[in-house]
Amino acid sequence: MLQVKGAEISYGKVRAVQGADLEVRAGEVVSLIGLNGAGKSSLLRAIAGLTRMQAGTVMFKGEAVQNLPGPEVARRGIALVLEGRSTFKHMTVQENLVLGGYMRKDREAIQADLERMLERFPVLRPRLKQPAGTLSGGEQQMLVIARALLARPSLLMLDEPSLGLAPLVVADIFRLIHELNQQGSTILLVEQNAHQALKISHRGYVMETGRIVLEGAHLADDPRVRQAYLGV
Repeated sequence: MLQVKGAEISYGKVRAVQGADLEVRAGEVVSLIGLNGAGKSSLLRAIAGLTRMQAGTVMFKGEAVQNLPGPEVARRGIALVLEGRSTFKHMTVQENLVLGGYMRKDREAIQADLERMLERFPVLRPRLKQPAGTLSGGEQQMLVIARALLARPSLLMLDEPSLGLAPLVVADIFRLIHELNQQGSTILLVEQNAHQALKISHRGYVMETGRIVLEGAHLADDPRVRQAYLGV
């Protein structure tokens, strides 16, 4: 579904991503782990059309999408949930959700999908008229994931979805990601909680200083990963 080849991303003289290769097959959960500053978020933002690549290609469903504008990438079927629970805080929960389907034309289906999101995230229903900024961190994370799903993406990319959340909420988030995949969603996950991320993933990549240094289906068994990222 997604194939990144030779991605190069720079901010001025700083090279954030250096020749990164990555692929995601339909129906997979693929994790991208690494320390802060490794370039993981920059790579996701480039795939989504929010950051420009200086070199390399991004193929999505067989078509080149590198350096297309973000809205056009979204129309092709890629949704990115940014790090930091990017709700529109002064808008209501309902208004945030409705924005998820703003590029769709099938209005009746949007309403049906909205109802399904409220069934999947029942904590949001009694809060529909509240400003999104009044929700807890976990509720805001549920909201931005629901908003992304309302776009009916072929590929859902999540950037640090568990960051700053209480342990019980973190468990809920990873359970949700697993359930979404079981229901057919393809997911690319950037996550510092390497143990939980690799546990629910089909394959994973390790990124260090802008480069992919390891990849595979059994990264949790690799001694280097166990020592550096799993605390073993």
